[in-house]
Formats: sequence, C-alpha cells, structure tokens
Amino acid sequence: MIHSTKTKETLLRRYTFVLPLMLITCLIIDPFSTLQISAQETQKTGAIKKPAAQLSEKDWKAVEGIFESAQNKEMHVEFTAKENVLQARLLWNNSEIHLIPESALVFAGKEIGDEGPIHITFIKDSTGAINQLNVANNGLWNRTNDYKPVAKKEMEHAPEQLKLFEGLYRLQNEKDRFIQFTEKDNKLVLKQQWDGNEIVFVPETPVDFFSRDAPLFSLKFSKDIFGNITQVLAFKRDLWIKVNKSLPTAAQLKTYEGKYQLIDDPDNFIQIIANDDHLIMKQLWDKKEIVFEPKTETFFYNKEQSLPLLIIKDDDGAVVQVKLLGNDLFNKVK
Repeated sequence: MIHSTKTKETLLRRYTFVLPLMLITCLIIDPFSTLQISAQETQKTGAIKKPAAQLSEKDWKAVEGIFESAQNKEMHVEFTAKENVLQARLLWNNSEIHLIPESALVFAGKEIGDEGPIHITFIKDSTGAINQLNVANNGLWNRTNDYKPVAKKEMEHAPEQLKLFEGLYRLQNEKDRFIQFTEKDNKLVLKQQWDGNEIVFVPETPVDFFSRDAPLFSLKFSKDIFGNITQVLAFKRDLWIKVNKSLPTAAQLKTYEGKYQLIDDPDNFIQIIANDDHLIMKQLWDKKEIVFEPKTETFFYNKEQSLPLLIIKDDDGAVVQVKLLGNDLFNKVK
C-alpha cells in the first residue's frame, strides 16, 4: 500500500524484493529455490535458533549423495556433510544451501519470518537405506548413482542472427507482465520489465537458447510460416507472446490524462499527464514526477528505474484504471 509520506525512492525499495519471474517459475518446479531465497532474505538473522541434533558419522554418510527431482529430471542436488552442516549444492547453478540437522532424517534451512525454517526430510526404504527426500512437503527427489552434468554447447552465431529475436513479449493470459529481448555483445539479453533484472542467453540451436550461468534456464522461440518470431517458451513452461509494436497517438495519450485514486488507500492520488509522445505520472502527495515511455498502446515503462505502468480500459474502450508498479491499482476519478 502507498502512504502519503512515501517518496518515490521508498516505493522503489518496496519493489526491490519482488521475486523475479524466473525464480517464481523455479519455485513451482523446484522447492529448493525456497531455501535459496530465504537464506538470502534472512542472512542477517543468523542461524536457526533450535539447537542442532548430534549425528553420528554413519548418520551423516547416509544422507550424502546426489538426488534427482521427480518433477524435473534435469534438476539434481548434491548433499555433502561438512563440519556438522549438510551442504546442498544445486547442480544446475552451483548455488549452495546450508542445512542444520534436527534429527538423523530431518534438516532445516533458514527461518522465514513467522513461518519458521524450511524442512527437508529424508525417507528410508524397506531396507533402511535412504533413497528419497521430501522438500518442504512439496515434491520428492530420488537418489541417483548415474548423474551426468547437463552439457550445452553454444553454436557459432553473429549479432545479426540474434537481432531477429529482439522485441517486447507479454506473458500469455497476463495483461501487465512483459519481458524485453535485446542483442548485446553477440548475446541475447532478457530484461524483466517489472524489476529491471537481466539474464544473458546464448544460442544452442537457431531457436534454442540457454544461460551460461544456469544452463537449465532455457528459451525456445517459435516462428510463423514467414519466418517471423512469434513467441518464446521460457524454462519449458512459461509462454510469452511477441507484441506487435503499436504506439499510441497523441490523441490517445490525451484520453489517458486525469486524476487517479489508489484503491487500497483512497487518500492517495496520482495525476497522469500527456506530454509529447510519453506520459508523466505525478504523485500528488509529494509532487514527484516519473516519465513513462510507451511500449504498446497501453503499456508504459520507465527505463531508468524499471517501473511499469498499465492503462486499463473498459469494454467500451474508456480508460477506467491505471496499474502502477505491477501491483497498485488506481481508479480514474470522474
């Protein structure tokens, strides 16, 4: 919620901690990311307060090894006991998570606010061997003895080939979620329009890309019968549709002008002003102004601060709302 005493910088800090869509995707298919994110967000809180259990050397050896996700067989995690801590190394990006034993089978990550620590539970089979684990009751991982690292090779390419993929893409069935692709230094850079985060990709085939830092971060582009890029499937699950760039006319921009009231806090108002070929958003509680450039007829973006603004119309085409920063909804004041 926006408060009348907030400055633009305060608003920006609020959105610094919004999870990138890439990590949200991983949370669905990879519960280990919850541990990774919680460790980053609570690193100042220190270790888990509950005393660690004392395990024997046999107990530690029993939980060591490599486990494979039952949901995504390209994802593996390697557990290694070291100095009374179980280190979990995520083999798709080499990140590490430190886990504290609560028992011989239950280990915990960092505290997350009032939710407490995230738990990993190892499971014994009928013979007493540990060949499975459960991450936060959200997915099984199976022990594997034949792990082979994901190997992807960058194909030879030129910047002109990558420029074919440049443009703005919108998440399928979402009006205000956009990513931008740009060729830079013979690489394809994905920029998330809601927070400004960037991920660099290189081509494996003429339409398949991967991130060198995290090879499982993949893109697969599709073309129409004329060879034009129409969409991209990110991480094998999120479909993004390429936007045909159609910018608003000066007359259209004028229809967006007006005073808007925040739904969650009716004491707060903004003013939308059309100026040449862009919009200015003025915070009426502190008079600060932010310039938004058009990306489509209704989607606007401030590049310097990575701020999105969406114009919302009713069924008759009249402007009724503005969505700011991807979260705050303002009604147009009649």
